Amino acid sequence: MAAQDVLTRTPPRADYRVKYGPGDLQFGDLFLPSLRDGRRAPVVVFIHGGWWKNQYGLEYRGHLCQALKHSGIAAWSIEYRRVGDSGGGWPGTFEDTAAGFDFLGNLAKTYPLDLNHVAVAGHSAGGHLAFWLAGRPNIPESSPLHRPQPALAMHGVVALAGAVDLRLTIDLSGYFTFAHDKREVETFLGGSPSEVPDRYRAGNPGDLLPITTPQWLVQGTEDDQIPPRLPDRWAERGRRMGERVTLDMIPGADHFDVVDPESRAWPRVQEALRAALG
Repeated sequence: MAAQDVLTRTPPRADYRVKYGPGDLQFGDLFLPSLRDGRRAPVVVFIHGGWWKNQYGLEYRGHLCQALKHSGIAAWSIEYRRVGDSGGGWPGTFEDTAAGFDFLGNLAKTYPLDLNHVAVAGHSAGGHLAFWLAGRPNIPESSPLHRPQPALAMHGVVALAGAVDLRLTIDLSGYFTFAHDKREVETFLGGSPSEVPDRYRAGNPGDLLPITTPQWLVQGTEDDQIPPRLPDRWAERGRRMGERVTLDMIPGADHFDVVDPESRAWPRVQEALRAALG
């Protein structure tokens, strides 16, 4: 299956589209499995990628979310303001991501979701936002992104070809096929680490370690956007700090195979997601 197929195939529609905030882009799509006997579904909160830019939306993730639904797992896929949208980038992208995750508590009042089994997963730039959510309790109190301890707990966090560390993404930009990735990070946060250090301290998951939430990093060896040494370096650093990090490099898989249920990588992705749910 070619990498672009997951982008060109018509994605399944969600069961419900729900607003989590007043803005036009503050909504999420809920994929809900059929349940019996009053059971509630474990839920994966999914965050799409696209280098934080508004040219890319959440549509392509429908294939992954539908596959989770068919396996008995609910998926709450959130949209958010991105660079190019009014209020996107710093700090709106972070604010929307947090609000979308926190809204899960409201969703569970209407839909049969099991809040005792929650995982967060993100693809590409969405992997950064997923790991940022896991590190949110460690945001400095001086930051506008600081909030009291989130009410909802997550059992695990999964990066699918994720740009989980912004400083590493900048440092390793020479290894990317798309050499503009360093510029994407700096555009997203409004400057380099030396120009806006407080934003990196609050918005970069690597600055929020130790996260303590169990982590899975799943990536293909043929990824042309996230170099394999990025998750390698994250895992090495995290393990030194006592973090529970599982790294799974899938031979022959590319950047989009990890979000394509029709790819050979999918069983490994599904295994990580199930493990993250507890």
